[in-house]
Amino acid sequence: MTGLLLSNRLMQRIALVWVLVCSAFFYYSSITNPHAEWDMLVYAASAEVLNSTPYSEIHPKVYSELESRLSAGEFEKIARGDHYRSVMYEDADAFMEQLPYYRIRVTFNSLLAFAGKHGVSLYTAGHVISATAIILCFLFIWFAFRSHIHPVLQMAMPLVFYKFTRELEVMQMILADSLASFWVALICYAYVKKSNVLLPLIAVSVLVRVDLFIFAALMLMLLLLTEKIHKWGPVILCGCIVASIFLAIQQWADSYGWKTLYYFAIISEMSATHPSEYSSAALSFSDYVYSLFFPPRWISKMYLVTVFCSAVTLYMWKRNPDINDFQRRVCEVGGICLLYIAAHYLIFPQLYLRFFVAQNMIIFTAFAILVSGYLRFPIAVPGSLRQYPYASHDSRLSERR
Repeated sequence: MTGLLLSNRLMQRIALVWVLVCSAFFYYSSITNPHAEWDMLVYAASAEVLNSTPYSEIHPKVYSELESRLSAGEFEKIARGDHYRSVMYEDADAFMEQLPYYRIRVTFNSLLAFAGKHGVSLYTAGHVISATAIILCFLFIWFAFRSHIHPVLQMAMPLVFYKFTRELEVMQMILADSLASFWVALICYAYVKKSNVLLPLIAVSVLVRVDLFIFAALMLMLLLLTEKIHKWGPVILCGCIVASIFLAIQQWADSYGWKTLYYFAIISEMSATHPSEYSSAALSFSDYVYSLFFPPRWISKMYLVTVFCSAVTLYMWKRNPDINDFQRRVCEVGGICLLYIAAHYLIFPQLYLRFFVAQNMIIFTAFAILVSGYLRFPIAVPGSLRQYPYASHDSRLSERR
C-alpha cells in the first residue's frame, strides 16, 4: 500500500512537470513559428477601423505591413494565392466589403486595436493573443479538473490537445476562435462549480464570438432544466441580454446575415468576392441538404475521438448508479459541448477543429474523469481506510459504512 501511495504522488508530480513542459513548448513553438493566413489581413483592418484609421488608408496599410513581415514567396501566396485573394489585393473596395464578416468578433478586434494604438504591430499582437488564449484554455481545463483525473490520463491530455489544435496550427494563426475557446472553458468550469459568475460569462459570450449564441442558448436551456422554477428569472434575463447583444452586434457591424455568409463560405466555397452582389443570391433547400451530407471542407479524423469519448462517457454515466454531483455536472457540460458542435454544423456545415478546441477538450475531460472513477487509484489517507480519489463520493461513503 505504501508503495502505491508513493507511486501515486510521484505520478502526480510527473504529470504536473510533463504538462508544464509541454505547454511551454507549445507556446514557444507557436509564438516563434507564426502561421500566415489571409484572414489576418481582415482582422488587422477591423482593428484599424476601431482606431479610426481613414478607410482609404486601411487597405494599403495592412498589406504593406504584412509584406514587410513575410518573404516574397509567402506574401505572394497570401496576396495572389487564388482568384479571390487576387481580387482582394487589387480591389480595395472589395476588400473592405469583407469587414462585416470579421467586425462581429468584437472582443478580439478590440484587443488588437488596443495593442495597435499603443504601438504594437497588429500582426504580432494577433499571434500573441491567439496563442496565449488557446494555451490558457488548455491549462485552465487541466488545472481545474486534474484532481479528478488519473495521472496517466492527465499526461495524455497535452497529446490530445496537440491533435485537437491540428498539431499547434490553431495556436500559430491569428484567430478569434482561440479567445472563444478560453471563454467556453470558463463557462463550463463555472457551471460545474456552481459559480455566481456563470450567468455573466454567458451573457457577454457573444461579444467574444457571435457563434457562441448557440452555446449560450444550450447552456441556458440546461439551467432551465436543472434549476428550480423560482430561479428561472435570472436565467431568462440572461437570455434576453444575450439576444440583445447579439442583435446589437449584427447592427453595429453591418452584418450581411446568415444567408449571405452561408452562400460565401459553403456554396461558393469562399470564392465569391463582392457580398453586395451575392447577398441577394437565392439559397435553395436542396443546396442546404447537399452541403450537410457533402461538406465543402475535409473533416478531421479527430472527431472520431470526440464521438468515441462521448459514447463511452454516456455509457458509464448511465451504468454507474453512484455518480456524484460533480461528475454529473461535468457530463452535462460535455453533452452541451457535443450538442453545440452538432448544432453549429447544422447552421454552418464546416467542422474546422479551430471552431471547437475547448468543446473537444471538455468532452475528453468528462471521459477522463469517469474513466478515472473506474480506475480507483489509491492516494494517501489518514489511518488504514482505503479511499479512491477518482471514484464517486457516494461509493466512498458506502465503503466507510
